[in-house]
Amino acid sequence: MSLKDIEGIGPKTLEKLKELGITSVEHLAEFTVEELVAVGVEYERAVKILSEAAQRVGSTKPKTAIQFRQERYKVFKTGLARFDEKTPWGGIREAFIYEFAGEFGTGKSMFAHQLAVASLASGFTARVVYIDTEGTFNDKLAEAIAKRFDADPEKILQSIFVYQPANVAQLEQIVKFEVPKHIQEGCRVLVIDTITALYRAEFVGREMLATRQQRIHYLVDWLRRHARTFNLVSILTNQVMDMPTGMAGMKTPVGGNVLAHAVNARFMMMRYNKAKPEGYMWPLDVPGMAPDVRIEYRITEAGLE
Repeated sequence: MSLKDIEGIGPKTLEKLKELGITSVEHLAEFTVEELVAVGVEYERAVKILSEAAQRVGSTKPKTAIQFRQERYKVFKTGLARFDEKTPWGGIREAFIYEFAGEFGTGKSMFAHQLAVASLASGFTARVVYIDTEGTFNDKLAEAIAKRFDADPEKILQSIFVYQPANVAQLEQIVKFEVPKHIQEGCRVLVIDTITALYRAEFVGREMLATRQQRIHYLVDWLRRHARTFNLVSILTNQVMDMPTGMAGMKTPVGGNVLAHAVNARFMMMRYNKAKPEGYMWPLDVPGMAPDVRIEYRITEAGLE
């Protein structure tokens, strides 16, 4: 569908939408009235065109409880056998936001690389957007993982699009406007490694905490919009901090309740000993998984096994 097909979008409104970076009717349906008004679209017109866009893409149609239960989602295997065996979906399922939190050296970024390659190697997605906020993307690691999955390393590397935003504003622009362009080219997997790094660096101090949390919430809300509209999978890695209660040795993911309530499946990762490759992860909040489930893994030169 073309934006021109939506009643109420004339030449001037079309120009404003394109200036905003809206690429399709599906992309338009993700926006709110307030976001369009902010760029100069009249309120009544914004309500009208968003309502029609939502109808065109079917986002306002209800499902019966039976239809909801019978709905089947695509899944890809991670290559970490215990994860695939113990998670309710048998791997990573579409339209979910995943979070993997842990201290430095627990294998979060390595697993993010692995999920990016596994999704491509299995044909789950045609391309992956990898947003690297800490300069940790490693093409050699991706190549080694591709060989492990019997995939063509060159083809895999050509299908991973790496962004390295310098600040929060750039990160948000990528998620809102660049990712939808890749979705039109067949992208169904987005990686952000790590989700909170730029926010912690830019919004420093307790007086900035509320602003930081609001901005994180806004970004994750856009991930939810992409999941709802395009069945996009988002893989988020996250840092940890000591628990506010001061309990010795206890860590919690950064981002507070904003992330805790926004992601669909939240895992914590830990290494027994940083000098040894063994580690494990467990569900902090995962539908269908008991919190005492432990997923053992071993860090190798070609990912987690």
